[in-house]
Amino acid sequence: MQKKVALIILFLFFINIFAIPVYAQSPQINSPSVILIDSATGRILYEKNSHEKMYPASITKIMTAILALEKGNLNDIVTASSEAVLSVDAGGSNVGILPGEELSLENLLYALMISSANESANVIAEHIAGSIDEFVKLMNQRAAELGAKDTYFVNTNGLHDDRHVTTAYDMALISRHAMTIPKFREIANTSYYEIQPTNKYNEKRYLSNTNHLINKYRATRYYNYLYEPAIGIKTGYTSKANHTLVAAAKKNGLELITVVMGSKLDGMKYQSYEDTINLFEYGFNNFGMQTIVKPGDIIDEVKVMDAKANEHVILLAEQALTALLPNNVDKNTIQKEVYPLSNIKAPINKGDVLGFATYKYQDQVLGKVNLVADRNVEQEPIVIVKNKTISILNSLWFRVLTGVIGSVLVILVILRIARRKKKYSFSRNKVRYIRNKKW
Repeated sequence: MQKKVALIILFLFFINIFAIPVYAQSPQINSPSVILIDSATGRILYEKNSHEKMYPASITKIMTAILALEKGNLNDIVTASSEAVLSVDAGGSNVGILPGEELSLENLLYALMISSANESANVIAEHIAGSIDEFVKLMNQRAAELGAKDTYFVNTNGLHDDRHVTTAYDMALISRHAMTIPKFREIANTSYYEIQPTNKYNEKRYLSNTNHLINKYRATRYYNYLYEPAIGIKTGYTSKANHTLVAAAKKNGLELITVVMGSKLDGMKYQSYEDTINLFEYGFNNFGMQTIVKPGDIIDEVKVMDAKANEHVILLAEQALTALLPNNVDKNTIQKEVYPLSNIKAPINKGDVLGFATYKYQDQVLGKVNLVADRNVEQEPIVIVKNKTISILNSLWFRVLTGVIGSVLVILVILRIARRKKKYSFSRNKVRYIRNKKW
């Protein structure tokens, strides 16, 4: 009996030692193109066909909002033109803006982002750029500046056009920038808004956000996608694009952004919301901020010139480095690259910056830290003289100079030898002449 117990204990002991770590399963995703990124750093946590060109539908309006906030004034009163209002299909998303109606740019932005008003996008465009076409040029220019290389906008609102395309990756870049604008964050996370009466309307207009993640009134008895950590951003739909959704959520100090494109309606379930929530849960459950380096950690050691023989200085991390990593990451898989300054010479003071180190995980840069000296290092005069002498002897100009001097000496020796030979020859000829002379 005791022998069996001992064998069981030994078996469990070896299981604990050699147990293979269980890594988190990838999220269940049905949409054809998705991405999950860390909002703070842009680091990709999960992706599926994220560089495939897709139709964006109304998530296009994120770029429209960015330009309005960067180039406009929220208090501006904007008059809607007939072209801006009537050039879009009245059957699409709208808030019923009338030609000649006066609205603040702020109200137009709420209509754009909450009710996905197509005509509001055009009114904003004319106000900011003078015309819709000029505004679209600005959209493409700004997208390129943000790194969106596979994006081409044709209109301000995302109504279908075969040329109007983007990718999940590009929309993540654009949306990450948008979330750095405080007013955008506020609007994108507003579930309900009222537009006060205008010169064309005597009554208030009530706007209800199309985003089920933040609007509890969108829930039905068949589905409820209200997601407590969600903080925006924008929905989209056309028959060609299917459902698109850009979303952001924050939990435990971690902010994530998702982009889901080409999603379909599965019975009474929206793939876009199902996939978005699955992505968020995957991110929040499996990733966290981890400390890679602490201030004062020993990073490397380098030789110091002009100091005592074999004098070295320890390079310490000047600041901490934290990064978003899988909870079960093996720290040994984090790559470190050290870049000390070239020709580190004494004197050195404790705390002097002598280089930096970068850290990568799966080829993504996590950050860098400055490297500082751990102590003072004094100059050594004898070593300085020695090093200076060696430096002079090894220098190009010294080698050239010694070469020239050597060449001159060789030439002088050759000339001297030649002169001696000539003198000797002359003396012999003179003796021969005297002997042969008849007196």
